[in-house]
Amino acid sequence: MTALDTTSSATCIGVDVGGTFTDAILSDGSTSWRAKAPSTPGNLGAGVLEACERVAQRAGTTLDALLPSVARFGLGTTAVTNTIASRTGRRLGLITTEGFEDLVPMARAMRIHADGWLVTPDSLVDRERIRGVAERIDRSGTVLTALDPAQAVTQARWLVDNHRIEGLTVSFLWSCVNDDHESAAVAAIRAAFPDLPVTSGSDLLPVVKEFERTQFALLNAYTGGALDGVDSLAAELADRGLRVAPLLVHSGGGSITVAEGRRLPATMAESGPAAGVIAAQAVCAATGITKAVTGDVGGTSFDVSFISDGVAARRSTGELMGIWTALPMIDINSIGTGGGSIGWVDSLNILRVGPRSAGADPGPACYGRGGTAPTVTDALVVLGYIDPGHFLGGEMTLDSDAALQVCRELGERLGMSAIEAAWGIWEVAKSSMTRALRARFAEQGVDQREFSLITMGGCGALSSAEIARELGLRGVVIPELASVLSAFGAATSDVRRERSRAVSVLLPDDGAVLVQTAKELAEEVRADLAADEVPEKDMTIGLIADVRFFRQHYELQIPWHGELDEAGQADLVQRFTDEYVSRYGSGAVSTGAPVELVTLRAYGLGATVRATMTRYDDGPGGAPRSAGSRRIHVGRVGEPDDVPTVLSRELQPGHRLDGPAVIDADDTTIWIPAGFTATVDSYRNLHLEAVK
Repeated sequence: MTALDTTSSATCIGVDVGGTFTDAILSDGSTSWRAKAPSTPGNLGAGVLEACERVAQRAGTTLDALLPSVARFGLGTTAVTNTIASRTGRRLGLITTEGFEDLVPMARAMRIHADGWLVTPDSLVDRERIRGVAERIDRSGTVLTALDPAQAVTQARWLVDNHRIEGLTVSFLWSCVNDDHESAAVAAIRAAFPDLPVTSGSDLLPVVKEFERTQFALLNAYTGGALDGVDSLAAELADRGLRVAPLLVHSGGGSITVAEGRRLPATMAESGPAAGVIAAQAVCAATGITKAVTGDVGGTSFDVSFISDGVAARRSTGELMGIWTALPMIDINSIGTGGGSIGWVDSLNILRVGPRSAGADPGPACYGRGGTAPTVTDALVVLGYIDPGHFLGGEMTLDSDAALQVCRELGERLGMSAIEAAWGIWEVAKSSMTRALRARFAEQGVDQREFSLITMGGCGALSSAEIARELGLRGVVIPELASVLSAFGAATSDVRRERSRAVSVLLPDDGAVLVQTAKELAEEVRADLAADEVPEKDMTIGLIADVRFFRQHYELQIPWHGELDEAGQADLVQRFTDEYVSRYGSGAVSTGAPVELVTLRAYGLGATVRATMTRYDDGPGGAPRSAGSRRIHVGRVGEPDDVPTVLSRELQPGHRLDGPAVIDADDTTIWIPAGFTATVDSYRNLHLEAVK
């Protein structure tokens, strides 16, 4: 391995804190090193520092010697995600427009799926902690009932005295159009209660749909203390020599400072998966792939997203761990299936896998830390896909007897052998991931045969080929950095800031309001980037329009190209219509239906020092050197097969490998089933295609 260039001005560290492992990648601009360490729930910094120390050691140095030369430290964290998932955020109160106190509890009659039932989306505030004040502004911004700020203070005092709230959200009807009342109420409450965190819905996200806007403000207030561990980590890194401020990956796929993360913690809710999608975009750019679906198999979940023409799909509203909210983000859908997902038997004596996970502590039974439930990882050890003596490059030896025992116990409940139970766990997990992908293709209205699957996560490369075969995908790409791709994304994403404003105009419009709004939003994101110390020359500003047919409920996000004049608006309408037809079919479009521009968004990108994919010299071609064979159960019954094995470090550009075969890397295992051929490209990415 090439030695670390300690004089490089492009040295980057990227870290992704997952549910089971914390991944780290180190790049000096020409070479990359990677490492994993167990995540440390409750003490985020410990796992991050251990992963960083390991990756520094692999580069032939120490973390203390490395940190002063680091030009970028990127972090994707589950801190906010864990707070939401465990429902351990702040105790909140809500003040809203009188007469609309039941808006959040009723959730607009929305229902979501939960264990086979349709239920109301989770609310972050109980009904008894919601109070109304007499005020009313209509949709045009006209004041119908004036606000008395003293009443807002009285209601806040009642919530503090009777419910001991730890945070307060103020969200009034149509404050996205005229925020005078909301601003006055917030100012009065903050003056009366200077130590109480007070959040304004219109200040955070001034968009239409009062339920989603209020939910976002509540979510932001609820997760307000989630980044405390990041603050202490940043301080320790600085004490040990890091000279740059860490950048946090947010759900929109960009990076923000720790200070901005504290202001908008809710935007960190899909930090790690978003980083993975950004890294997948880099893989697409390097390999020339224009249509891809990403499949991120971590310890606790399987995350899916789409990339078209090199750009990830985005959304502005949706479900987030059972909470329906407005949140500008990369469009990521998750199911509870990962390497740590637990196999169990339901009341109908049917084998299920997930969503409960063994996590990092105690982890799967094979980790030897007290886990007593069979997981996907245990099943893979029992079946022979994972070599227990080569896990994490030999840094961690797995207990194959413990894995066999928990699978045997599960099998006894089902009338199966341990091998059959392990096979069942693995088949159910793959089926769950396949169904999730099939559903997403159907929702997107696209032809899956045109898409390649970019797999990532420590467990992803074991299932990707068989999923692709089941769905008829074009092929599979397993990046060289697949197991730490989210960490790579944390080290390569641009700084991204976004501002939005409700406009609600029918197109075509005279353009005067749009031009002024776009100008103001652009100035705001430019100021945001400047506050993040991004030089003017490194800034890129763009516009996105949330567009729908008039009176429809949901919008599509369409990038706005060119001017805001008549021609630019006509182009926007046409591209919106084309996208609508591609998703829902031409029969869903009513001829002559008015098109409404609901929200205008400005985004600012700030180019930063970033990690790059390593390009290698061409190799000799042919097949890589064999490392022997391993006994693997490739079917539910019968004896295991002797399957050829290859060490990933032997792979060179131009190599070709026919399945069945197993590739062992230090941090992942790749399964090439029979009927597939794998080739290695110039970046040592592996391309799997079914033999025709």
